[in-house]
Amino acid sequence: MMRHASTAATFVIAVGTSAQVAIGVFGGMSEDRIWHTELAHIGILGEFRSAWIPTAAVRASLSFTPERHEHREQHGVEHEPVEYRWLASTMDDRMRAVSASLDLKFPFEDNACVGGYYKGTYVLVGLGYTQRWQTIDLWEQDRHGLTSSSRTEQMISEPTLRVGFGGEWNFKWGGPFVEGLITVSAPDMGRPAIRFPGAAMLLIGYRYSFAKPEADEE
Repeated sequence: MMRHASTAATFVIAVGTSAQVAIGVFGGMSEDRIWHTELAHIGILGEFRSAWIPTAAVRASLSFTPERHEHREQHGVEHEPVEYRWLASTMDDRMRAVSASLDLKFPFEDNACVGGYYKGTYVLVGLGYTQRWQTIDLWEQDRHGLTSSSRTEQMISEPTLRVGFGGEWNFKWGGPFVEGLITVSAPDMGRPAIRFPGAAMLLIGYRYSFAKPEADEE
């Protein structure tokens, strides 16, 4: 008897939680306040909508930041006995990062749902984790031509809280979306322990939804 009850309960849960699944890609730019520079982002995502709360979605995403290279030079100047200029230092700064996040999407309004495809605006709230790598090569030269060089490498772990707003327009062939995000970061690189904002991001992407065949209209 208990076995039949368990089987029935499992069936009811499976039917009740049958869902719409979506996959997608995205890219964009951010104003990064940890490294104080602009960064590019490229990533993939997967989304899950439960039949119990069809307008809300759970999203998992993975993205990476292609290496950004910044080269800076500084010249020295002496005016006595005559003006003399020389290359005093160069710095090559290389930065890259990988990020993972888990977000919840909530409709900002009563989103239209035609044929199982949602269209409208939404609020995005989630948690993320970013692993950063930075390499700085420094070369220095004094007035007399004596030189020295050094290399600094660091790895920064950065838990984040993500909050944003977006819009999606989905069809049978897939659909575009655009999002704006702000992060609150806790990078392990000294004070302040909490950085707000850690980054301000603008993302544009494409999502393909596997709609349930029986979903016609909300």
